[in-house]
Amino acid sequence: MIYLDHAATTPLDPAALQAMLPWLQGEVGNPASDHAWGHAARAAVERARGQVAELLGAQPEEIVWTSGATESNNLAIKGALEFRGLRGAHLVTARTEHKSVVDSVRQLESQGLRVSWLKPDAQGLITVEQVLAALAPDTALVSLMWVNNETGTINPVEALAPRLRERGILFHVDAVQAAGKLPIDLSRTPIDLLSLSAHKLYGPQGVGALFVRKRPRARLSPQLHGGGHEQGMRSGTLPTHQIAGFGEACRVAGERLAEEGARLAALRDHLQQRLQQVLPGLHLNGHPQDRVPGILNLSFEGVEGESLRASLGDLAVSSGSACSSATREPSYVLRALGRDDELAGASLRFSLGRGTTAAEVDRAAARVIEAVETLRRIAGAGSAVPVTPPVNAHGYPAAVWAAFSRPVHAADLGEAAVTATAGSPAGALRLRLQAQLQGGRIARAAFQAYGCPVTLAVGEWLAGWLEGRRPGELHLSAADLRTALEIGDDKAQCALLGEDAVLALERQMSLA
Repeated sequence: MIYLDHAATTPLDPAALQAMLPWLQGEVGNPASDHAWGHAARAAVERARGQVAELLGAQPEEIVWTSGATESNNLAIKGALEFRGLRGAHLVTARTEHKSVVDSVRQLESQGLRVSWLKPDAQGLITVEQVLAALAPDTALVSLMWVNNETGTINPVEALAPRLRERGILFHVDAVQAAGKLPIDLSRTPIDLLSLSAHKLYGPQGVGALFVRKRPRARLSPQLHGGGHEQGMRSGTLPTHQIAGFGEACRVAGERLAEEGARLAALRDHLQQRLQQVLPGLHLNGHPQDRVPGILNLSFEGVEGESLRASLGDLAVSSGSACSSATREPSYVLRALGRDDELAGASLRFSLGRGTTAAEVDRAAARVIEAVETLRRIAGAGSAVPVTPPVNAHGYPAAVWAAFSRPVHAADLGEAAVTATAGSPAGALRLRLQAQLQGGRIARAAFQAYGCPVTLAVGEWLAGWLEGRRPGELHLSAADLRTALEIGDDKAQCALLGEDAVLALERQMSLA
């Protein structure tokens, strides 16, 4: 397995683990308790607070602990607007924000908040001019991510911040993909609220922070009540071990930022060049220059997204953000950039990290090239398909996986064969069956298909089933296919496509 999904989560840095261990193996004490053990825990928490602040160019008292960036974004957006009052309030944000921002804003919008949703340009960039043009006399908050988590595009938040300060408008920035990857100096950049997550920069999962500027003061209504912890902004007992690991991860990230950024940018560019040299029909999603070093997002023409991801079971890559990729919906970020559903669905986000090596990048490039070329051959057929069974990392039924991973009948038998097609040429599922007759029987059958792994498995299984049968013996229902390949209800349409293809082939044979 090659891990190229650091934008989703990073491995825990050894130094962060060492900072956590004392608080997991013997040290006890609630940081809010007034005794020696509590004081020791409080000292660890404050040391970490200082380490996070140093990475950001902030003051320690401006760091508020949370459970992660989702909570930080909720606290910043809801807290700021609820303190101000939703009545007559206006907010500016982008369509390409993280789901925790989008859904927080949608929830407030349902309560009457006026929202301007900015559309990025084709390279994923939100410009300063766009934001300024969207402002209104009652604009209370602008929320804009520093680095897009799917494309790596860097928004011009440093240039925008002083323009908003001049107008007295609060500025919230989701900096989850920027912290530890780009230089941040909040002593010079007048951002009011800034969200962080530890596990995106080699700290532990389950802890984050919100920078809340003291001068001028950004005021928030708390979203969690019950003790008045964290200056009254976030109640709850602090997880000392997680916070200690977070702080140490920030210290390491600050020390390695410049060196690590240059190395990852070189690896990212090498991966992009390697793929573009071999594969036509590639589209870069994001800005070619204004992007974070470790993220590369590409769309691949001529392949179906689910089949592409299934073919790469030995690579940990993403089709979008970790928070939304489980939905199987095409990325809303890529659609906002102008990608159609097909190209958005056939996209991969490669996010490189501290442990990524040049050898791993080369192996990953070779695997992607092989998978894309194989799927394009199956879709358009042509020469024989190379067989390299990938790992069944997505839990497909055994019968489906056996047929999908070894497509021995994927070919084009030429004009002499009887041919039938099911599905729309413009649709997401297409299946073409071919048969060569000899002595009143089907001597050879083949298929071409575009679709998910189950669609390709149906084509492979049907081609094998056809061989040796007479034209009048082609009686097969979708239910039969579902039983043979263990197809579940969620993929029933693939079995229906197979049934349609067999019926169409039978009709063509009767005309031959």
